[in-house]
Amino acid sequence: MPFKLLEEIMMDDIQSKGKLYEHTETGAKVFYIDNEDTNRSFTIGFKTPPYCDNGITHIIEHSVLNGSQKFPSKEPFVELLKGSLATFVNASTYPDKTIYPVASTNQQDYLNLMEVYLDAVFHPLMLENPQILAQEGWHYHLENSEDDLIYKGVVFNEMKGAMASPEAQMDDLITRNLFKGTPYQWNYGGEPNAIPSLTHEEFVEYYQAHYHPSNSLTVIYGKIDFESTFNLLSEYFDQFDRQENRIDLSITMPELENKVIQETYSLTEGDEAKNKDFMALAWDVARPEEVLDGFGLSILSEILFGTTQSPLRKALLDAEIGGDVEGGFDEIGYPRVFGIMLKYSSVDRMEEFKTIVYSTLKALVAEGIDKDLIQASMNKVIFRLKELVLSQSSPRGIIYATEIYNSWMYNGKPTSPLEFSKYLGKLQQLASQGYFETLIQEKLLNNQQKIEILLSAEPGKNDRLEADKMAKLQEYKASLAEHEIESLIQTTKALIERQESPDAPEDLEKIPVLRKEDLTVETEEIPLTIETINAERKFYHAPQFTSGIDYLRLYFDVSDFAIEDYPWLKLFASLLTKLDTNNYSAGELRTQIDLHTGGIGGSVMAFITKEDQVKPYFILGGKALETSFDRLIELMDNVITQSILDNQAEVLKVIQKGIATFDQAISDSAHAIAANRALSQLSAGVNMAEQVSGIDYYEFLKAHREEIQAQHFATILDKLEQIREKLLNQTRISILYIGAEERGQFVKESVLAQINKLDEQPLGEPVDYPTALRQNEAFVTSQDVNYVAQACFDKSILPYKGEDEVLATILRYDYLWNNIRVMGGAYGATYSYKSDSSAVLASYRDPNIQETLEIYQGIPDFIQNLTISQDSFDKNIIGTMNRFDRPLSAFDKGMKSFNKYMAGYTFEEEQATKQEILNSDIATIQQKAKQYQTALENSATVVIGNKAQIEKDKAHFDVIKELF
Repeated sequence: MPFKLLEEIMMDDIQSKGKLYEHTETGAKVFYIDNEDTNRSFTIGFKTPPYCDNGITHIIEHSVLNGSQKFPSKEPFVELLKGSLATFVNASTYPDKTIYPVASTNQQDYLNLMEVYLDAVFHPLMLENPQILAQEGWHYHLENSEDDLIYKGVVFNEMKGAMASPEAQMDDLITRNLFKGTPYQWNYGGEPNAIPSLTHEEFVEYYQAHYHPSNSLTVIYGKIDFESTFNLLSEYFDQFDRQENRIDLSITMPELENKVIQETYSLTEGDEAKNKDFMALAWDVARPEEVLDGFGLSILSEILFGTTQSPLRKALLDAEIGGDVEGGFDEIGYPRVFGIMLKYSSVDRMEEFKTIVYSTLKALVAEGIDKDLIQASMNKVIFRLKELVLSQSSPRGIIYATEIYNSWMYNGKPTSPLEFSKYLGKLQQLASQGYFETLIQEKLLNNQQKIEILLSAEPGKNDRLEADKMAKLQEYKASLAEHEIESLIQTTKALIERQESPDAPEDLEKIPVLRKEDLTVETEEIPLTIETINAERKFYHAPQFTSGIDYLRLYFDVSDFAIEDYPWLKLFASLLTKLDTNNYSAGELRTQIDLHTGGIGGSVMAFITKEDQVKPYFILGGKALETSFDRLIELMDNVITQSILDNQAEVLKVIQKGIATFDQAISDSAHAIAANRALSQLSAGVNMAEQVSGIDYYEFLKAHREEIQAQHFATILDKLEQIREKLLNQTRISILYIGAEERGQFVKESVLAQINKLDEQPLGEPVDYPTALRQNEAFVTSQDVNYVAQACFDKSILPYKGEDEVLATILRYDYLWNNIRVMGGAYGATYSYKSDSSAVLASYRDPNIQETLEIYQGIPDFIQNLTISQDSFDKNIIGTMNRFDRPLSAFDKGMKSFNKYMAGYTFEEEQATKQEILNSDIATIQQKAKQYQTALENSATVVIGNKAQIEKDKAHFDVIKELF
């Protein structure tokens, strides 16, 4: 074997053995995490520092997955998603590296995924085919001579959306200026204005210099077939000679040129800019070899910012100079950043901001940090790491690989980031010796490698920049000769022809897939015991091995609360753990929670049953080690029964935080917001969710922020008190416990001893909850891209069937992918189809509205005329079955069993659905065209997006509103 073993390392914290290998010819390093986990993973990473803002590393990440020598179909990546049992398939670009991870619980599938990815990264077709750069990166798009010339490209539109939020722009300004003169100053994802400067020659040259085994680091994880795995690596690595010019990511930081940076970000034209500025302080604090300080800075982040009662976050919020605070330690690459961001403020308060930060930090050093606060913050990190080791829902091997690269990419030990006990144990010893105070002094107060950022709100900025860009594009077009315009048209049409042309059957057949015969309909029936406490109340126990962690959730039946009460229920839930109680100050409460538990929190949700009944609940949940269970119950009781609600300032902070969180969600996941909004017009249960997490709740928070600011807090306090008084009724409460089988009765009796202290009253009559008002809506934001959603919810139109799950897979990875992403230039599009018969279409970071809605309307024709080989159809069946058989953590297993029971579904029905999936055939699916036509005719449309584009397509909407 052309690999030599360099080192073996016991990795006790993750119950594995680490084995470091080197490929003798190229010097490529491979780190194997050897254990019995069958959720195997493979990750290959390359050092890829950018040299400008053109997004080259990000665009290469997209492009290598667009066909390779051995697998020449246009998108083997998508074919893998269709026909694999993969638990993870993706690729990610970071500030200085690009990684390609895959995972599967099936040994052959794992090897198939490895082979396709290895061929993609080492033999991509993008080197010879400039159309791949044009599609994934950017191109001039001109279909007819009279059309406007525009830019199109998947990454181009992705980054227009990714850079829309002020938080993203702030992060970019920090690295751009703190690390000026290094690769970290560049926007590694690509600056939209700079992406169109990338040429194919640069593209190929950069790839050839960086995508080589000598510049790679590979992490293998789990119970693999060792010989087959390393033979596959050898097959690719053996094709290369050693590359002597190694890329070193360690750099010397130059002197800072400018320590105060001022910029603006865009609001919607006409929006009020007052108190919407952002400010930040940021320090260059560490290097990868400072492993102990890395763990220390992570814990310091918890100490300073972990809760609303953390000293620095509290000091800033108490000063009322901003609406929200974020801060902490970030391992961006070779340099590491510690930053503090103040949101929704005014830049003329920068001196106040700095004064509070520095005076608070100096006081912590001079007076010492509260020892319980240090221990609580450490416990919080330790609990998080303990759960990570237990995780199944996210492949552990990929999580570990990502951590390993934080050291290994910079010539450090691959195991260092996973030696939790070693470093946390050392920190436990050092904490009493003033370690964290010294860390503040040296890394923050005495550190001159720091910058200040002032980011002011500028209404209409993006619209003006977009108009200017369009004008320049048309000027450029006007400067072209007739033959040059014709050349652009022909290039555009050639790209469209490539995108519309199906892959050759022989190319698709080259992609290794599992066989339909490899699938099984067998379904694990996860146990759930149900014990009746009285007519209304039950004790549910999902027995699972949780490594000594107890998971407890109390479900308060709120079916007699009016729909108007639900935003108040959510606000009350958000206030829990953030206020003084009759037994603790807010700071003491948070410290006790972090010392003794893994967290406590409230939420509001509704089950939608098989019969379309809405079953709403207020939930109080918590988790703790078995040894701390009594404290968990006591603290949970304290936060819900003893919280003092009359603290106007703290209530305002929680409202501000809720607004800030939603603002960020508009930038990160507006497709989900739009989809749920559309579905709320058709489903009472989703409309309830809209009251506690959607646009309606966002508007509720903004309205009551204004009430508090206008000194009308008494009405808010009165409503919160009414909500709690009505809620605290033992008749409402059922108990869910996920944990050891032998602890069930002890947990039940312990919890009931607390619950039975509450009043006992009969519940009111259940409310018949409405759906939202039926209307097609558009919500204007300051983004340059759109999120286009369309929803249907009607069992009589789309009754849930296994074959519809297969059709959903075909729509996602064939019709929508090709039309909205590949040809439309959007970053993504999806189709969600659930067992309650809810069906939702949504696009993500989409340059279009009208065109996307037309694509949705074309679904019935696509279904009716579906032309697909049996092999391709079987591949989609495999990809569909994958959704049903993913590994779950012990907690997630317990929740799955409970959720099924509450919604009225059984594991037998899941098994029957899997059988329907296996029995699906093309002819049956083709006959569904009329059903989907009817569904679209009865759908609701919601768009979140760009003002100019919404105005252009306003005929689609009954209502247009400004959102952000």
